[in-house]
Amino acid sequence: MVPRLAAEGSSFHGAFLYYAHDKRARTTARVAWTHTLNLMTDRIEKAWKVMAYTAQHAARLKSAAGRSRTGDRVAKPVISYSLSWHPEQTPDKETMLEAARTSIDKLGLAEHEAVIVAHRDEPQPHVHVIVNRIHPVTGMAANLYRSKRKLQDWAREYQKKEGTSYCPQREENHRKRRQGGKTRYANPVLVEAWTGSRTGEGFVRELESKGYRLTRGRKRLVVVDPYGKSSNPIRDLKAAMGGEFREQVFRDRMADIDPTSLPTPEVIKAGIEADERQRDEERRAREKAIADRMTRQKREHRKQRGALEESHDRRIEGARSDLMVYHRMAEKTEAIGRLRDQLHCPGLVRRIGFALFRSDRKLRQELRELEDRQERSTQRIEESLAAMTRERKQDLDRLQRRQLREFEALVRLSKQRNQPERSGAKEWASPAMGQAFGPDLASRPAPGTR
Repeated sequence: MVPRLAAEGSSFHGAFLYYAHDKRARTTARVAWTHTLNLMTDRIEKAWKVMAYTAQHAARLKSAAGRSRTGDRVAKPVISYSLSWHPEQTPDKETMLEAARTSIDKLGLAEHEAVIVAHRDEPQPHVHVIVNRIHPVTGMAANLYRSKRKLQDWAREYQKKEGTSYCPQREENHRKRRQGGKTRYANPVLVEAWTGSRTGEGFVRELESKGYRLTRGRKRLVVVDPYGKSSNPIRDLKAAMGGEFREQVFRDRMADIDPTSLPTPEVIKAGIEADERQRDEERRAREKAIADRMTRQKREHRKQRGALEESHDRRIEGARSDLMVYHRMAEKTEAIGRLRDQLHCPGLVRRIGFALFRSDRKLRQELRELEDRQERSTQRIEESLAAMTRERKQDLDRLQRRQLREFEALVRLSKQRNQPERSGAKEWASPAMGQAFGPDLASRPAPGTR
């Protein structure tokens, strides 16, 4: 775990534009997820406005809380820092959120408004924490005394809790501080490259093997890390070796290096940015290709289900027509209608001499027998159609399971080609498949069935 405290800022809007978007763009491809603390909104585009409002109205909050309004207005209320895990580690969202919360508590900012943004643009998993220095209730500004020390102590406790030792230098610094000594950060890559070489060219090779470059600065030699950040190697070596290291020693070892043959930091940074843009373009192209393929597959799956449903519906309707003819349902319905008409609307002849005709009692008995035969025929028809409806549902269920396997295979392919996984693909691959393909067609009743 590596915590890194950034300089205090004055603009929550600027922090939002930087942390919630890609570098030098308004896109959000590098943002994995966001989370808010002590805010009445989960939307990060609104959260920064609330935080800015709190900072602007600190005096009013102090008055409402009964606090003294003395003191200058806080010019830089934005506190931001990052928490980075080792590239070998794969913490989930809950683990990263818990680490962010406990680090905020360590700084004494548990009640302050905060936004947590997880990025996925670097090999190491990391989150950025943006906290409002102004308390949302009292309007008081938080005390940031020894914030870096507090974060380092928190990281040491966190590292011990998870049982890892990715940063042994932290333990050494802790030991020195307990003994009253001073500590300074030294990049272990530079120290390793220095101790593992004997010449300037060897030092350059060691750096390049770890993704670092030695460049020609305006006044001195400068080392640029894989992410474009520049540093003075002499400062790191002094911090690591203390009084044992002399600046002249560094110059003597670099004597076999022609400074004019080295690139400038600006050239290296421009190359890194160009590579980053190219990777972003390639990633977006891969994402678009995968999204297009998923869209085509989704359309094809819908077409398959529609064709299967239509085929079964035609069979069921055809079977219903054949069964209606076989059981002579139309003739029975017509006969029942005639009998009912005779019972409810007797003619003039029946009024005069009904003895020549059947009695009402016989007509009603015949009507009941005919209705019973019709009901039994209807039941047999429905039983036959119910079996076909069950077969229809089973076929649609099998098709849906097969389509789900095909889609999950496509999502796995997208993960392999474009790590980390896009959120949209994850949502599309939900077990219910409803989000991807709409309502479950297999659950719809067949036409003409109850």
